[in-house]
Amino acid sequence: PTAIIGYDYLWSGEQLIEETPVYADGTVGYKNSIHWLYEPGALTPLARHEKGQLYYVVSDHQGTVREILTEAGELIWAGRLLTWGEPECWPVLTVNDPRNLTCNLRFCGQYEDEESGLYYNRFRYYDNETGQYLCADPIGLAGGENPYSYVPNPTNWIDPLGLSGFFTPSIFNAPSGSTHTVYQQAIDWDLPVNTRNGIKTNLDLALDGKSPFVVKDGKYSQINLHHSKQNGLGSLFELSADTHRQYYGTKALHPHLPNAHPINPVNRDQFNIDRDAYWRNRAEAELKIRKPRKCGI
Repeated sequence: PTAIIGYDYLWSGEQLIEETPVYADGTVGYKNSIHWLYEPGALTPLARHEKGQLYYVVSDHQGTVREILTEAGELIWAGRLLTWGEPECWPVLTVNDPRNLTCNLRFCGQYEDEESGLYYNRFRYYDNETGQYLCADPIGLAGGENPYSYVPNPTNWIDPLGLSGFFTPSIFNAPSGSTHTVYQQAIDWDLPVNTRNGIKTNLDLALDGKSPFVVKDGKYSQINLHHSKQNGLGSLFELSADTHRQYYGTKALHPHLPNAHPINPVNRDQFNIDRDAYWRNRAEAELKIRKPRKCGI
């Protein structure tokens, strides 16, 4: 058979949905393409289709692939990522078994380039040996003290776009009936904020359905609840106003401007209701964490 010299990739928004081999003779192996299926509006893979076979994917709490199984439930591939993303695959099948699979998906939003060993992370390349990006954050120190850093704690946080390492996924069931995966930032709920009605904390604001603030490079910046790729039914990101302004109109945030999303445009009136409910839910979850618990409970 002709050797594989590369792959063509197909993306749907932030989701890698197809890997197609390219052979040395110039032909493209569409029949051997790998197709990825994801949770609705999220970056967590659910299944993989290859050569007429459907495989189910088991992921951890951060969307990292841990196991791949056949439709009959037989384990075909298994592995994990060490603290900063070094892959560790466990032998499941014999080396010469034709059912052997490879999986190059790494941390949420990352894909390993086998030739370089680097992870493609949308806006930047990530090196698991150093736990850092190869280039600095495009917004400089506004992204943090170390512009090359991934996330402070990779067991809880993810950075699917390679922009801000403060995201952890959560599910939000909106009043409108839609369900979204929301990539959340770490918020200082006791941060004091000057308002027209005096000083309030972030927790006070969120309980009123208003957006809280984060401090970036010594300056206050309100958090926007952003629709990924302008998709009204897709994932949501908690982005600071500064970050949203920096990348406004780019393909990463607004690929369809000046138009709306062609299939799922955002209904602003409905979203205003959903957004207010989201922040109230966020604040109520924080109150539950703070609520004193009785011994033994």
